[in-house]
Amino acid sequence: MNLTAKSKWILVIFSAAAGFVNGFLGGGGGVLIVALLLAVVKLHQKYSQATALLVILPLTAVSAIVYLVKGSVDWIPTLWATLGVVVGGVAGALLLSKLKGNVVKIIFALVLIAGGIKMFF
Repeated sequence: MNLTAKSKWILVIFSAAAGFVNGFLGGGGGVLIVALLLAVVKLHQKYSQATALLVILPLTAVSAIVYLVKGSVDWIPTLWATLGVVVGGVAGALLLSKLKGNVVKIIFALVLIAGGIKMFF
């Protein structure tokens, strides 16, 4: 895929913002990356979600190291939550590969809306 110089800069600038959000809030950067890939690169929903996971991986590792060095990690919940996210991540990735793009887009939107409502209240 060929990107214009403008698209490349948009990706870099908005990805930096997504990195900030992810590092500051502990999550949410991937959602911004998905939206960015849909709008700027015009990737399909499934590719945007899969690509966002790969993009967020190094950011997550760097943020985790910073929090570890600062002593901000509680290990017991971390270990249990890690077990859950590994199982859920595998299940989600397998399901993503089987669903149609429009179905994935609807599920993605519903999860975002539900999360927003939950956070609001």
